[in-house]
Amino acid sequence: MNNSNNNAKKSLSIILGSMLAIVALFQTSAANSNEMKADIISAEEATLLAEIDLMFLEEEMDLEEEIFFEEMEEINNEVKVFNSNNELIGEGDPMVNPILSKLVNQADYLSEVGSHKYYRIGE
Repeated sequence: MNNSNNNAKKSLSIILGSMLAIVALFQTSAANSNEMKADIISAEEATLLAEIDLMFLEEEMDLEEEIFFEEMEEINNEVKVFNSNNELIGEGDPMVNPILSKLVNQADYLSEVGSHKYYRIGE
């Protein structure tokens, strides 16, 4: 009787394991089919998404251009340094000319017009 009881438990375990495997297969196939349905979008949705992507690309290009022009303005900044008698003692780009850079560090900032900055060294 013990032997038939063990055989019954083994058979029941095999049947339950098989049923569990079948249920798992059905669930994964259902999940895959739902994912495939979610990937299909209408033509109107595709057009709208394309317009949004284009809008972001255009804004991104404008931002890149703006940064480029700001960097170019910084690169092309010219300075003019005057002495206390308002005589011009140096002009140009202080990033290129180390002597002019020293003069700018010693001078007081006066104003900026366009890409030109004006400095004066006091007595």
